[in-house]
Amino acid sequence: MTTPPTIRNFPLLVTAAVIIQKGQVLITRRPAHKPQGGLWEFPGGKLDPGESPTEALRREILEELALEIKVEDIVDALYHQYDWGSVLVLAYHCQIQRGVPQNIEVTEHRWVPLEKLHMFNFLPADKPLVAKIQAGN
Repeated sequence: MTTPPTIRNFPLLVTAAVIIQKGQVLITRRPAHKPQGGLWEFPGGKLDPGESPTEALRREILEELALEIKVEDIVDALYHQYDWGSVLVLAYHCQIQRGVPQNIEVTEHRWVPLEKLHMFNFLPADKPLVAKIQAGN
């Protein structure tokens, strides 16, 4: 018998980078072997114990895309309930300081014009952020 996944009583805290250059935003596709594989997302990830959200975001972007970033102001805090539990996504404006995106822990990355962002199949937790970015907020 399979044990059901543990339902969390508190949200999983994750970060997301909103990197916009020349009217295009950087998005990544989740690897097929990960939960919700194949869906698009804003790059980022979970915090390690003792990390601040901005430290986690810098580490995750370096690990996933080989980019050094500057984390700037917060864009939004998004709450989403999945069947396994909830997430709280802290999304930040970020600027690339060094590097060119490489697909290290992602299947694919793309620079997408802001007006076409809604055409991609995003993680449910990221969809409100897509709408906010496209609205210019």
